Order: sequence, then structure tokens, then C-alpha cells
Amino acid sequence: MTSTLDGPYTEILTRATQVLGSRDKAERWMVTPALGLERRRPIDLLANAEDLEVLETFLGRIEYGVYH
Repeated sequence: MTSTLDGPYTEILTRATQVLGSRDKAERWMVTPALGLERRRPIDLLANAEDLEVLETFLGRIEYGVYH
């Protein structure tokens, strides 16, 4: 049985891997509270479309150097 979060997790992890440069860094990022996400962990924001959009925007900001 697969979780309903498998799709969003894989999608965000793939994007984070592209932005951060490695799967290892992306996996660590997913479970680390982020200041730019109000100290929430990205993995905790996979349950709804609004939070997924927040993650996509945040990754875009990291990609362009707005957040580190």
C-alpha cells in the first residue's frame, strides 16, 4: 500500500535535489526546520496544494539565492 503523500514527496524531493545539488542534501532539507517556512519542516507541508505551492516558491527562492 502506498501513502497519499508519496507523489508530493517524490515531486518535492526531485525539485529539491535539482536546487540543492544532491539527493542527500535534499533529503536532509526535507526533515530540517526552515526559517523561511516559519521553522516548519518541508516534509510536514506535503498534505495540501496550498502548502505544496509554498514549498515550490521556497525552493525557487533558494535556487535564485533569496534564501540559503
